[in-house]
Amino acid sequence: MALLGEMLVERGAISVDQLHTGLAASRSGNDRLGTCLVDQGFIDESSLLEVLADQHGVPFVSQPMLLQFLDALNSGVLPKSMLQGLRAVPFRMEKDRVHVAMSNPGDARVIDRIANFTQRQVEPFVASDRTIEMAIDRAQSYAMPEPAEEDLLTEIVVDEEATGSWEDLWTPRVNPDLLFQTRSRPRDSGVMLVASYPSLVPVGSAEGKVRGLQTDARELTRLLGNALTAGEIGETLIHYAAQRFDRVCLFALHHGKVSGWMSRGLPLDSEDIRSFSVFEDVPSIFWELEDGDRFVGPIPGSPVNDELIKLLGVPEPLEVLVVPVPMAGHTKGYLLADNPAGAVSQSVQTELTAAARAAGEALAAVLRGRT
Repeated sequence: MALLGEMLVERGAISVDQLHTGLAASRSGNDRLGTCLVDQGFIDESSLLEVLADQHGVPFVSQPMLLQFLDALNSGVLPKSMLQGLRAVPFRMEKDRVHVAMSNPGDARVIDRIANFTQRQVEPFVASDRTIEMAIDRAQSYAMPEPAEEDLLTEIVVDEEATGSWEDLWTPRVNPDLLFQTRSRPRDSGVMLVASYPSLVPVGSAEGKVRGLQTDARELTRLLGNALTAGEIGETLIHYAAQRFDRVCLFALHHGKVSGWMSRGLPLDSEDIRSFSVFEDVPSIFWELEDGDRFVGPIPGSPVNDELIKLLGVPEPLEVLVVPVPMAGHTKGYLLADNPAGAVSQSVQTELTAAARAAGEALAAVLRGRT
């Protein structure tokens, strides 16, 4: 994994002198480098989050978005002791998944603890330390009651009756019969151990569809209006589309090249989608939108489109909806979505076209705010 300071310098976000100052403050104050750089005014939080997301390979969630999701959730997911001890905040619940804000999304211990407790797959989102602290304070007002001590047990319980201790299994001269003794949790503990694999999605499932917080057109407008970065706008649009489709991809258009950006749903590999790119003037599904406001139908056959179909995975799409994301009269991206089991209704086509247009307007507002 690349170092945060190196990434910030390479992108021109901070100077080498600012990096050294931040590192010195981090060592003396025992704070993370990113927190020190923001506190000293060398970088804003939105720019830091974009780099942290790239560094860890996970989405980010800003402070306004996180607090809005917590208020919408309005119920406890973890007890106060776990919120404070893990320094991680679940902020969105789906049928089989929980979205969790973390300052270190690579901490497998924290991910496994939350997965074990919630019995859901954990999808980590990176957030700043200051945002996590504020979110913990907010989430504690909704925190669930403290569970019984045995419900927090996360290790295998050993029955040591006459068969020796767990450590005996690792001694050089262990009794061979001991190896065949069952080691398990007491039956009445009511706790299941699960392994968490955040990047995997079961084949044929619709886990990418957002089932936690339902977003209508009014809520979409509000969330887009509060977005501070292009990344937040993209995530909001993806979540909105995923309520209506099993498979959703967002592509960015920059300097005449269409590139994969975000994806959600059926067995999509985010890295594969991000690896996709094609020049705008090369025949492709996006080229079909040259004279129209959207495309609906089977993906036409072509070398580029055949590659895209492979990236979309199984089952192959029978009919897709592709709508442009316009900004100030120019297309800045494309939203591609499909439901393998059925066609795209006219009403949904209209909703997604309007949503993409609203996302373009929000993007223009964000860019104006930066200049």
